[in-house]
Amino acid sequence: MEELERGTYVPLSKFDIEPSLNDKFWEEKVKRSIQDSTSVKELREIATLLVTIATQRQGVIRGLVKDIHVFNNVVVDDAAVTNPEVKS
Repeated sequence: MEELERGTYVPLSKFDIEPSLNDKFWEEKVKRSIQDSTSVKELREIATLLVTIATQRQGVIRGLVKDIHVFNNVVVDDAAVTNPEVKS
């Protein structure tokens, strides 16, 4: 770990961030729903749900990273918790 002025740098790979078994089952269920869907309306609803979940989780992650920094003097690279670019 590298010492920085603001704290100790820790890569996200040092944290237990693997999805739980429940998360993996939910992921498979959603993937199958998408694959089996023949309705554009249904796909839009699923996409909207996934965007809402992703945004909520991103907020939680940022809050947790901030708490890690404040309470443990640990720094996590902002790029590791940034949303990926959406290509249209």
